[in-house]
Amino acid sequence: MPDDRAPERRVATRVEDLVGRTPMVRLSYPDVPADTRLLAKLEMFNPMSSVKDRPALYMLLEAERTGLLDPAGGTVVEYSSGNMGIALAGLCASRGHRYVLVMPDNATVERLGIARAFGAEIVQTPYQEGLPGTIARAEAVTASIPGAWLVNQAFNPVNTVAHYESTGPEVWEATGGAVDALVCTVGTGGTLTGIAHYLKERREVHVVAVEPATSPVLSGGEHSPHRIPGIGPGFVAEVTDVACIDEIITVSDEDAGLSTKELAATAGVFAGVSAGAAAYAARAVARRPEFAGRTVVTVFPDTGERYLSMWESLGESA
Repeated sequence: MPDDRAPERRVATRVEDLVGRTPMVRLSYPDVPADTRLLAKLEMFNPMSSVKDRPALYMLLEAERTGLLDPAGGTVVEYSSGNMGIALAGLCASRGHRYVLVMPDNATVERLGIARAFGAEIVQTPYQEGLPGTIARAEAVTASIPGAWLVNQAFNPVNTVAHYESTGPEVWEATGGAVDALVCTVGTGGTLTGIAHYLKERREVHVVAVEPATSPVLSGGEHSPHRIPGIGPGFVAEVTDVACIDEIITVSDEDAGLSTKELAATAGVFAGVSAGAAAYAARAVARRPEFAGRTVVTVFPDTGERYLSMWESLGESA
């Protein structure tokens, strides 16, 4: 029987109205002190199931506002290994835009299938070329379509603005402003940079960037292929503010995979492999004596459903 005292349910006019306001969950590990709060922001609760819904929406709306994209229906082109590609596909479908997605050919079948379900036109590039190769192809595709707009997430400052204006304030509100460390995986770096700027303007926060051990570009190393989709693109994107990073932790493919499986099996959190890398690094930070009784926040970028085809091999050597 309906409860007249129940809070009013939110009814969205469009799917983009549901972007943001994602929940946080406290994680418990036997080696993390009981009085230390380790909190994960669950970005799979966005409508297209990833953190990229936020910058995708912000960048689309800004392009429409400034005339780069016809609000009545234009052509959008973007390079992505998956999450930004899917976020844009769903939002372009909602807003009436044609969408061409350039993806590396090692993207999981789930990511490819979801993007196509939203109506994306797919162009694939050799994964060995890394993100730079995918970007070059996206630029060529854009040039070949009259009036097309390239989102260009790695160089688009609105990518960072989205997290400064939405994700950062949500973390601050959920923790009551008590954030001592932020641990964040880095792809384009928009998520880390936007949240870090917002938090650091308000208090002293230790910001930790997480990257693949086999592609430690932020750490000054060389890029090579890895098995943590969505991070470690092979170069430091223009939107990444390295000055706001206090520490870098590298995570192996094996540790990221095992941590992903552990989240599902022991916490009931079915997240993607980059979330496994984030959890592994955040756990390492949270068990340090200097963070005893304090709050460590991390971000889980997406859902594990996009990686089922590689699930059994997670945690194994390539």
